[in-house]
Amino acid sequence: MLRILHGSDLQMGRPFRPRAAKALRQLAFEIDPNLIVISGDLTQRAKVHEFQAAWTFLEELPQVPLIVTPGNHDVPLYRFWERL
Repeated sequence: MLRILHGSDLQMGRPFRPRAAKALRQLAFEIDPNLIVISGDLTQRAKVHEFQAAWTFLEELPQVPLIVTPGNHDVPLYRFWERL
């Protein structure tokens, strides 16, 4: 049987909820998935330190194939008009 673990909206950064990430990590080891999918919003504001925290989290997951897609929070949209 194929087991896929799907997570989304981790949003590392304020107001990050570490319990949610911890629960997802724990579940990943309990169900022993064949594939992990994280569908967007790894960060809150697309800041470097938030991506670093997300990378650390992803490295702590079981070593199975991993698919990660960006979400709208993963694109630096703050001061958008100033950066055009």
